[in-house]
Amino acid sequence: MAIRSRSFRGCALLLALSFSLAACSTTSSGPDIDYGPWVDGPPRYVFLVIGDGMGKSSEVAASRFLYGADSSLAWDSAAWAFRAFVATWDVTTYNHHASQAGAASYDSAAFDPKLGYDPVLAGAGPWPLALSSDSPESRAYLLGTATDSAAAATAMATGRKTDAGRIAWSPGEPSQALVAITMSARYRRGASVGAVSTVPFNHATPAAFLAHSQARADYAAIAGEIILEARPELVIGGGHPGWNPDYAGVYAKGLLESESGYLFVERKAGRDGGAALLDGLDRLGQGTRLFGYFGSADGSLEAPFPQDNPGSPTFTRGTEDPSLATAVTVAAWSLARNPRGFVLVVEQGDIDWANHANDFPRMLGAMHSLDEAVRAIESFIDLPGDAIDWDNSLVIVTADHATGLLRFTDSSAIGPGSLPSSRAGGTYQYPGGTVSYNTTGHANELVTVAARGTGAAAAFTGLPGSQWPGTSIIDNTDIYRAISRFLGF
Repeated sequence: MAIRSRSFRGCALLLALSFSLAACSTTSSGPDIDYGPWVDGPPRYVFLVIGDGMGKSSEVAASRFLYGADSSLAWDSAAWAFRAFVATWDVTTYNHHASQAGAASYDSAAFDPKLGYDPVLAGAGPWPLALSSDSPESRAYLLGTATDSAAAATAMATGRKTDAGRIAWSPGEPSQALVAITMSARYRRGASVGAVSTVPFNHATPAAFLAHSQARADYAAIAGEIILEARPELVIGGGHPGWNPDYAGVYAKGLLESESGYLFVERKAGRDGGAALLDGLDRLGQGTRLFGYFGSADGSLEAPFPQDNPGSPTFTRGTEDPSLATAVTVAAWSLARNPRGFVLVVEQGDIDWANHANDFPRMLGAMHSLDEAVRAIESFIDLPGDAIDWDNSLVIVTADHATGLLRFTDSSAIGPGSLPSSRAGGTYQYPGGTVSYNTTGHANELVTVAARGTGAAAAFTGLPGSQWPGTSIIDNTDIYRAISRFLGF
């Protein structure tokens, strides 16, 4: 794989610039939007990695299970120069708090960030880093109301807050479509665009970077816009109708089979999904877009599932879906054909689905796949002999929100390869209080962000504490601002 990929990538970077710009000029992207002036300059490579539903407690639990320490995931290393906490509130959450306080509803020109997230009530850091954020009063506040994935992804994609359920669409009425950073990168820099998700590709998080909708559940329209209008250079995701008929999968598959602009790679019974993607990468021609369509019975790619094997983390894995690490690696090689650079959005969505179900083991497996994927990105950038390195790359790992308000005791059974005892009921239960969930929904907790790359610290300069003085909190819209700075906008 390494030899073949390096050869492919070296050839890809010799593609003519004229081809790249021609490819951009022949695509549309939904609503009529002014993307702004052309920005010239050297190539830029952006990886935005989103752990959907990943609170800090999920990170610590996974790190303990995998490595026996609280901070040993890929993005915990010292190479990641920037770290902060992220407030994830949306307009719906803000208006709920504003109503309780007798304050005016959200106005983008004049609002109080503390009505979205109040560090006095809920802490200047997430649990377990800030134990004060877990008082009974704090828990009540955090569980009161929280963003949904559509509004949270929209904030990161467009730099704008919106109502729950809206995808790259402004809040209130009248409203309008918003410009995603992915499309700005395409039309202002000639960059390629890609999205990888472990859940259906037309779900809220990937959709916010590739489509526009006032209703996140309008899956057919979102799939149609992604495939026929936005036409990203690469999509790998779940929702295949052969295993799950929901999420407009049959409609999307029909579009893909009739659309000659895509090399279509789909899940097939008995076939190794990762090998199929790698084979597709080898068959990509100049200008061909790659669409990998996978997913199991619930629509998501099958994540590794942990076994209780104290001292040695062990996982069982399916093979018909690619691992997230393989999908990300294929995506990076594919997009690297464009010498103008790329923006790749990666979502590990099973963390959210597991935490919604209070399924602690499944969450650990999803976190493991995310850790592997981030390490794969680092390995991709580290490869010598090409134009992609840490000077022109930015990798950001964050979450759209926290799910489940997961908590565990210091004396819990979570350790290398050790799972707490559990039994499945209406929700998963963990006797002895070793692990506890406090909701099956989202929580208004702070989440973490880490960034790596020579320009990472500069991209986030001045953002921590700008809305919450004296803290290390940024807003989720600041993710958009940091990427924009890195791209030269």
